[in-house]
Amino acid sequence: MRKLTLLGTAAAAGALLVAGATPALATENEVGLHQSPPITADDPEFAGNGECPTIPADQDGWHFVLPTNDAVFLELRVTFEQGGEQVVTDFGPPSDKHAYVASAPGDTLIAASATIEGGPVDFRLSHTCPATEDSEEPAEQEPATEEPDEPGQQEPATEEPETQAPGAGTDGGSAEEEPAAEPTSEPAQPSGDDADLAETGSNTPVIAASAGALALLAVGGYLALRRRGQANRA
Repeated sequence: MRKLTLLGTAAAAGALLVAGATPALATENEVGLHQSPPITADDPEFAGNGECPTIPADQDGWHFVLPTNDAVFLELRVTFEQGGEQVVTDFGPPSDKHAYVASAPGDTLIAASATIEGGPVDFRLSHTCPATEDSEEPAEQEPATEEPDEPGQQEPATEEPETQAPGAGTDGGSAEEEPAAEPTSEPAQPSGDDADLAETGSNTPVIAASAGALALLAVGGYLALRRRGQANRA
């Protein structure tokens, strides 16, 4: 009887030892952010209180942490007003209880949640690292456009006529002579004695010509009569 009691006691002690040596299975929990959004990176409560070793200097950095050593991040989900939702599965340094997130400068955190192993306990926003450098984006260049001229502003091109040297024609011939300008004043008319003298002088040749013609007729008639007389005599 005493032997049975000793054996039972030893078995119970062994079971306790085995149970103590087996670790408890970890559980997954959905937790939220301890602080209440919206939050910006330049908030004096969080800005400049630490470093963000994995975040570029031209972006805002966010450092989230679990406040207990028996829990680690499995997945972190954060949503920004402009950048939208980000899902983070790579954590640290120095361990998986730390998470770093980058956002555009000046963006606002509006929501955050996480899946953790252990806990359950809400995670905290430890500090932020506002951007210290401007992100360089290539400036977009607009194609140059030519504005059409408004009606009436554009003057038509005018061609000046070619001038030709005097004596050169258009088809290789001589240039046409321009008619001489007509006299603008009429010649003065003779008056008085001058007019009579001019008229007398102009009639003299006419009278002389008439006398000459009569003389020729007389001579011709004489010769004709003489020839007729000679013919009758013969």
